[in-house]
Amino acid sequence: MSTKKISIAEIILWIFIIALIFFSLTPFALGFKINADYSKMINDLSEMSELDVQIEKYERGFFSSDAVLSITIPNLPEKILFKEEIVHGPIYFGLLAQGKSPFVAALVKGQLDVSATQQPMVKKIFAGGNTVVYQTIIGFSGDVDTQAYMPALNVSIEDENGPLNIQSAGVVLNEHYSPVDGQLRGDAQIPSLKIQTALMEINTQSINVSFSGAMGNNQVMIGDSVVSMNLLDIDTGDDQFTVRDLTLRSVTSENGNLINSSGQINIREIFASNQKLGPVKLNASVNGINAQSLNQLQQIQKDVEAKLEQGLPAEQVNAMMAGQIMGIIPDLIKQAEITVNPFSINSELGKLEADIEFMLEGIDANAPADPMFLLGAISLDLNVSIDEALLKQFISWELENNQQADLHLGSDSSKKIEAGIPMDQKVSENIQGMLDENWLVRNDSVYLSKISMHQGELLINDKPVDPMQQVMSSMGGEVAAP
Repeated sequence: MSTKKISIAEIILWIFIIALIFFSLTPFALGFKINADYSKMINDLSEMSELDVQIEKYERGFFSSDAVLSITIPNLPEKILFKEEIVHGPIYFGLLAQGKSPFVAALVKGQLDVSATQQPMVKKIFAGGNTVVYQTIIGFSGDVDTQAYMPALNVSIEDENGPLNIQSAGVVLNEHYSPVDGQLRGDAQIPSLKIQTALMEINTQSINVSFSGAMGNNQVMIGDSVVSMNLLDIDTGDDQFTVRDLTLRSVTSENGNLINSSGQINIREIFASNQKLGPVKLNASVNGINAQSLNQLQQIQKDVEAKLEQGLPAEQVNAMMAGQIMGIIPDLIKQAEITVNPFSINSELGKLEADIEFMLEGIDANAPADPMFLLGAISLDLNVSIDEALLKQFISWELENNQQADLHLGSDSSKKIEAGIPMDQKVSENIQGMLDENWLVRNDSVYLSKISMHQGELLINDKPVDPMQQVMSSMGGEVAAP
């Protein structure tokens, strides 16, 4: 009896057949798993983004599935719909052209779903009728990578406030989400954006936004975010405001049920009213914010939005919520420490330097949230130094803004009298008032302000002041002299 020998060609043929069967049946099997994973992914996205994202339709196929997503945004009458094709893995050769591995659990191709009635508007907004498109790669470990692109737009809108024109070079977004540790990373680039109205023109260049973080144990987003902008220019015709090389960074972390947050602002140059300011630098930190109180404030904000959507007047809603907010604030900050160091502005007119340290001494989580008790626990140190010419410029800007805000207030005669007072005189009177009330002291051409409060004793430029009287006067009330 002879034994049949199996050739190498037959082995290769059998391997090929087995692989063919595997790759033919795997997409069908993956279709069931993707259906379940897809629903979970959308739920996670909805929770993290705090947007109402829903699956309106899902049709599972052999090699791919079709889905329709909806996003509900407050104050928008219609849902925003996206149609998606979900290509089942385990292999998609189309990714090779993008320089990416073709071995994936699924690939989602999506775009804005425009109804027939919306088509004319879309063609008017986006060149060629193109809309938002995106691609999501779902790995076998559950990792999700998304790339999205909004094409350039040039749209003009006419409303009761006049014409509005918006031009953009497009928006590119990238995002990575890992369900294993809940980490989310993303970035967005806006090369240029121009907004023009009858009153002003706003131009921006090279806006970049990035974020890295996750939902913390206290249901607060924890992580690091950075916003940078090469140029922000606002031109009203009569005046121009320009910011160059702006960077904002915030870092948030949690320690038990307390939230810590720090922020940095750096600006190379600000141009306003023919004056150059810069560089501008601000480092600030707020540590020890109560997470539960913070969540309560966020819930109140949602309640306010819901009541406004119901048509209740804003004044009535604010009055209803004011008491709740004031009841939460003491618990929110009773373990907080606030530090600003430095806050500095350099300019052609001089320099401003300031630092702040604030905390409540001897307070723990079990301390009563009584305002009078907390007032006596305040530990505050504030130091400000500003050159005279820069102070005058700041006061001048403030007076001009107030004059615009009060344009329709007062009688014609009072307006005429006010308009007849030179701006230099108004500025000098304001500075003299702050000197008379001891809010400022002068040292040559530099104005200083030093405020400290410890163990219930308030000092303003080394002179004791009744803290309760100061609080009441700032609220418009009066306290009888002892």
